Amino acid sequence: MKTLMACTALATLSIAPALQAELASDLQDGITPLMTEAKWTGAERQRALTILHLAMFDAANATQGVYTPYAYDGAIDTTASTEAAVAQAALSVMEALLPAHVKELEAQMAAHLASASDQASLQAGRRIGAEAAAAVLAVRAEDGADFSLDYTPGAPEAGIYQPTSERAMVAPKIKDMTPFVLSSATQFRVPPPPALESAQYQQGLLEVVTRGGKDSPASAEDIEIAKLHAGSGSGAWNQLARSSARACALPLLEETRMLALLNVALSDALVAGFNAKYSYALWRPQTAVEALGKTYNHPDLEPGLVWESRIPAPMHPEYPCQHCTSGSAALEVMTSVFGSAPFPIRFEGAANISKSYDSLQQFAEEESESRLIGGVHYRRSNAVGDMLGYQIGHHVAATALQPLSAEAAAPRTCAGFDSTMVSQ
Repeated sequence: MKTLMACTALATLSIAPALQAELASDLQDGITPLMTEAKWTGAERQRALTILHLAMFDAANATQGVYTPYAYDGAIDTTASTEAAVAQAALSVMEALLPAHVKELEAQMAAHLASASDQASLQAGRRIGAEAAAAVLAVRAEDGADFSLDYTPGAPEAGIYQPTSERAMVAPKIKDMTPFVLSSATQFRVPPPPALESAQYQQGLLEVVTRGGKDSPASAEDIEIAKLHAGSGSGAWNQLARSSARACALPLLEETRMLALLNVALSDALVAGFNAKYSYALWRPQTAVEALGKTYNHPDLEPGLVWESRIPAPMHPEYPCQHCTSGSAALEVMTSVFGSAPFPIRFEGAANISKSYDSLQQFAEEESESRLIGGVHYRRSNAVGDMLGYQIGHHVAATALQPLSAEAAAPRTCAGFDSTMVSQ
């Protein structure tokens, strides 16, 4: 049974209800496993998803002309099939980025377009999709993306980040990639982390040690929260975006725009967050504990303390919290599309744990807190990451892919919210 609710989204002037919804989400569902099979790093997947969804948006928009495009500057053709344009844009992007899987990608597109009957409209859509993909790929061809993992840590001095395991470092070069919408990685520069001798840092470390250790007292709920959010924040928010788009029955153009804005925000949050991380290079709590009585002294923690974070620390510097940066950016963008009214969501997380939430805001707040419970971040890093993400998300939502008329920007109400779709 459907639960009807007001789920606000941006209106369009020329979208017909019959247009296929969920196509962009379905295409993401089909393509992301191929990226995983290719053993792409998380940063490589995120860049590719952003290019993919910008191309799908530009293609859909080129059949209706409602929003400012990202890269496509061709003519609007309202006779073209929006579905064909979106599917072809996805195929063309992934043929360029993942050529080894062309056959699988072509089969996916054929399946999505199998019911098309108007061949002229279909071919026009495919032409637009190919052109939109080429335009976005051209804009990003010289963006400085470097997914190599080489990293030389600083001297093992107090406060300086040191790897916490033998695992590979995460995206040490992504900090230099040109953002998609931000003017630079430092457009919203965060302040330096607190000094090690400051009360703020000392209290922050004590809180992490007390709450986030593997053997620290914790409720079963807290332990579950730490494990649930231990995976990729970007992957989590794309999962929530797909299920929200389906449950809210977003028309195709709106779906492509939402996923494009989301992934732009996630990519730019990654660049900005990692630029700050690798610039400030602050050590993880685990390293600070290991340094007690050697290179660092704390008024309330004894040298020789045996301590391990509840979840493994990610392999990159601590400050600011990237889950927080990405989550706050994602929340701001999705709120600009779906509105701020609560609606139920369900998240399928790490360690085969799933959980329901009353709102995206509730999920974002728990995601941020999970990094402290997990013992991998200080509270100050969470707060700074939250603020950085908010600034990025607000900027992306306010400046990118904007409506061309005031009428197109008027809020509308979703046709219906299907609560059975929130976990799909």
